[in-house]
Amino acid sequence: MGLIAKNEVGEKGVIPAGTHVARCYGIIDLGAQYSEKFGRWANKVMVQFELPTDLTDDGRPSIISKKYTLSLNDKASLRKDLESWLGRPVTAKEERDGFALGSMLGAVCLLSILHGENAEKTYAYIAGVMSVPEGMVVPDAVNPVVLYDIDNGEDAVYAKLPDWVKNLIQQSREFKRDEEPAETQANE
Repeated sequence: MGLIAKNEVGEKGVIPAGTHVARCYGIIDLGAQYSEKFGRWANKVMVQFELPTDLTDDGRPSIISKKYTLSLNDKASLRKDLESWLGRPVTAKEERDGFALGSMLGAVCLLSILHGENAEKTYAYIAGVMSVPEGMVVPDAVNPVVLYDIDNGEDAVYAKLPDWVKNLIQQSREFKRDEEPAETQANE
């Protein structure tokens, strides 16, 4: 019998596949990350969500996040998800030239969550972000709001991030540059 993913929380707390009500509680600037696949650096951001109706064993909301390239071009996943989340196009010149992602903190949405498998485990991932139907009641936020800008380095917000998120940030060009001797930086 092969591995069968079911629509239920498993031993390790895999969020069930399906549509879930959620609230954005974190916007984390991951800085410029190198992609082996594309052979280039790209600015990345992580958007974190809590699922207030899907509780863990300790009674806290399940959490899930999605990484995006920090771009609003026509084909960008961030733009597609923002438009679906807002329920309108991101068309105003002011928004296209610089959408303030921090404005989405505390905003509610519906997440389409699917399951994927690798050699070791089944995992949940966000396949889509949608607006909440008018009149739908969403439970209050539980997690404190987190807004991290990589330009702030290892500040108080950074100190509170989970180690796995700090490890991602430390792979950024900004953090790697901080590790280089001052002479090397001056020669760039």
